[in-house]
Amino acid sequence: MQLSIFTLVWTEACNFRCSYCYKKKGDASIDLSTAIKAVDFFAPFFAPECQINFYGGEPLLAFGKIKKLVRLVEEKNKSRGKQIHFCISTNGSLIDDLILEFLSRYKFSLLLSFDGLAQEISRKKGSFKRTVAVLKKIMKNPEIELMTNSVFTAETVKYLSDSIKFIAKLGAPNIGFSLASCPPWDRSSLLELKKELASLREFILASYEKTEAFPLIDFRKDTEKGVFGCFAGQDRLTLTPDGRLWGCHLFPDYCGGNEGTREQSQYCFGDLDRFIKSHKSIYPRVLSNYSRLRMDYFRTPQIFCHLCPELEDCSVCPVDAAVSGQAMGRIPDWICRQNKIFRQEKELLWKEWGRGA
Repeated sequence: MQLSIFTLVWTEACNFRCSYCYKKKGDASIDLSTAIKAVDFFAPFFAPECQINFYGGEPLLAFGKIKKLVRLVEEKNKSRGKQIHFCISTNGSLIDDLILEFLSRYKFSLLLSFDGLAQEISRKKGSFKRTVAVLKKIMKNPEIELMTNSVFTAETVKYLSDSIKFIAKLGAPNIGFSLASCPPWDRSSLLELKKELASLREFILASYEKTEAFPLIDFRKDTEKGVFGCFAGQDRLTLTPDGRLWGCHLFPDYCGGNEGTREQSQYCFGDLDRFIKSHKSIYPRVLSNYSRLRMDYFRTPQIFCHLCPELEDCSVCPVDAAVSGQAMGRIPDWICRQNKIFRQEKELLWKEWGRGA
């Protein structure tokens, strides 16, 4: 076992109620003593260079505990000699000068969840101006590695290109976007997606013709090609507020809602204390289930993915099917179509870029 990423889902609580959010809502949080126990146990299994991620809910609701853990990890790591990088995913609403100073001092990577012009449709009313102001303040702290992520639903996809253009013009250095997994997308929303991605492609070509270092992460050129496999459990683990371990932060919400389900038994490594005592037997047994989460084992209603000529160009998160109500690795038609539309637009971008060069 060698971990490149260890995630702590600090709390189920959140001060936003986003319409597309799949996360379980509640008041449970990880005790500081439990977090310390987990990091102390896994520290010998951390890769020479690794990440500790803070996730939620809204993790900054637990800022006091995060601050204490980071300082403790830094102190203990003086003798361990690992290169530990801290990361946090946040809606930004609680960020103030004190938090920014802390994140900057410890050179955090910060994923800011900001939906651009769709912010107040799917997220919290009145949060748009506040998030823009916070984004500008973060960019004044060069020690913080910033990335934004915008989520679009079938309802808000019509705001995708204008939202990403707006964020790019603010100067954000790394910009990503995601497509909500539910509710399902119909034909008209998929056509809208194609139109929005074409507009975004044209914006990239017009705005960044002299450099390939444009900020839109999803459209950057792929350096490797091959069959996608999920790395959950293999080089990463997640601790949740109930003290259980999973392969990544997505699995507890998709598989852990109903006690005793088959998928829960397949993908949960059990509670922390039991894992510490019996990890040599538990880890390989559960890991064998994660190792099957590869595109060539998946299927759509029409075809087994290993028969698809685009297999090596496709990468679908295996739990996206689960949130749509299907079994793990069963890819709904509309998710398959989303991915094909995106790949087509990306391929067009780089063909046109080559002609322009």
